[in-house]
Amino acid sequence: MEVHRSQEENMKPVSAKWSLGAVVAAALLAACQSAPPTPSAPRELAPLVLIQRIAVPGIAGRVDHFTAYPKRRLLMFAALGNHSLEIVNTFEGRAVHSIKGLDQPQGVLYVPELDKIFVANAASGTVHVYDGKTYSLRKTIALGEESDADNVRWDEASKRVFVGIRGGIAMIDAVTETHTGTDLKGSGGHSESFQLEKKGSRIFVNVPEDGSVVNVIDRNTGALTKWELNGAKANYPMALNEDDHRLFIVTRRPPLLMVLDTETGKEVARVPVGAASDDVYFDAERKRIYVICGEGHISVVQQNDPNHYSLRANIPTAVGVRTGIFFGNSLYVGVPASAPEPAQLWNYDVQE
Repeated sequence: MEVHRSQEENMKPVSAKWSLGAVVAAALLAACQSAPPTPSAPRELAPLVLIQRIAVPGIAGRVDHFTAYPKRRLLMFAALGNHSLEIVNTFEGRAVHSIKGLDQPQGVLYVPELDKIFVANAASGTVHVYDGKTYSLRKTIALGEESDADNVRWDEASKRVFVGIRGGIAMIDAVTETHTGTDLKGSGGHSESFQLEKKGSRIFVNVPEDGSVVNVIDRNTGALTKWELNGAKANYPMALNEDDHRLFIVTRRPPLLMVLDTETGKEVARVPVGAASDDVYFDAERKRIYVICGEGHISVVQQNDPNHYSLRANIPTAVGVRTGIFFGNSLYVGVPASAPEPAQLWNYDVQE
């Protein structure tokens, strides 16, 4: 009996303890239900949002460089592996024309005031000139079989088309459609992406084959200067922020966005980005740099000020997407065909 009473007495305080715990738990639950929710930190919006996919059927191989005619909602791109120039209406969301029979087209340029399309062919070393309305061939301009014609740029002041070639930059009179015959000489090797100053006379040229340097060529005098990249190699894409005197170089070994001062040629900053990039664009309005990376994303780098930069986001694309074009509020990228999907253009809307 004593044992029984002892067990009963020991049970009483335990029972009382659980009762008190239940009361406290209920009180806490009631408090939580009546208290206002704790506000969560605002979620940062992605700087790019995929809003459109346009199929471009019947294209095999690599998608190279782009040009645009925004007034007519047209995008044109060099389908290098398909030996064709593809023309897409972005408003209608469909391919509207294909010019076939090219010879490894790489660079393409549309000049609205002349309504002409210039396409650089790497294998033949030629530039084809097409009518912007009928797409008929107007002329073929020979730059030399070994020229490896690549990127194409327009200079409004001189009415010339500049073409990156092996050993420098070729110039074409866009009105008469003739090679000027006087090429701007670089330091050697194939000229990759290049940019023209609008307020000055210099051309900045990536030359990865010549020790991965940047050629700075004065297009009035032909004077040449070389800028080193402090050990970084394989410099292909390039963009220019002329107002802030900043040149953006993207290297592949290692994958970096390098920022150079165009007044001195000195490195200002470097930011790790995605690998295998072939196009980069500067968004002057939002002070951003969009690096299109072949490993499967777009690295978005924010210019905090001319001397400081930070990686804001890596926006997913697809493996093999290396080229595109930026204008207005859209960044379009070229997606190579991958069975069972055809080649496509993806439109990323730029967020504020």
